[in-house]
Amino acid sequence: MLSIIIPTLNEEKYLADCLKSLPRDQCEVIVIDGGSTDHTVTIAENFGVQVMKLNISNRAVQMNTGAKLAKGDTFLFFHADSRLPQRGIDAITTRMDNCQIIGGGFSLDFFPFHPFYALLAASSNIFCRMTRMIFGDRGIFIRSFDFWRLGGFPVIEIMEDAALATAMRQSGKIVILPDTVMTSARKYANETKIQAIYRTTWAYIAYRIGVPAKKIRDGYYGLKPKK
Repeated sequence: MLSIIIPTLNEEKYLADCLKSLPRDQCEVIVIDGGSTDHTVTIAENFGVQVMKLNISNRAVQMNTGAKLAKGDTFLFFHADSRLPQRGIDAITTRMDNCQIIGGGFSLDFFPFHPFYALLAASSNIFCRMTRMIFGDRGIFIRSFDFWRLGGFPVIEIMEDAALATAMRQSGKIVILPDTVMTSARKYANETKIQAIYRTTWAYIAYRIGVPAKKIRDGYYGLKPKK
């Protein structure tokens, strides 16, 4: 069985569409809320998925907590503003039949459509296929045994997805599926194109050279909005 674990914080605008995209009759869905003050929890409860109010807004802590509750032999960590492709579960199951594959992620695209967002997504897909690096906005799947063997997500303020992917690369084969996860481009909406490229590129480079997670987070979320 596959367990899908979704960390949330004030996601009422996106969560319903995310949950609609999941074949809930084929998998277990767990929402771990980090203290939402909107209708996020109510929306999740109305969909009949498992909900835990953790009230800790740290994505790594939330996802690790969800993994402890999960019963599946494979985990899919998924963002609340993303939408799973129609045959996404089947694609994961097929690849995980190969014991040499430790896990992976999907290809990525952004909504709403914009040529610049499409270029960002295409560049990201090329980078991830070349490096076998995975980030959370494309979904991360891994066997539950391997997830715990690698220590789960490190409890840091940002780049916990890159840290887990790095451990996965060192332990087995990572695949990037051709099936496409659609993720909101909201984080780019108030940025110039240069800011969007800079922020995404800088965060990963800073992580690779050992910049502390708090400083990366401050830089990642600290850009001034475009006028």
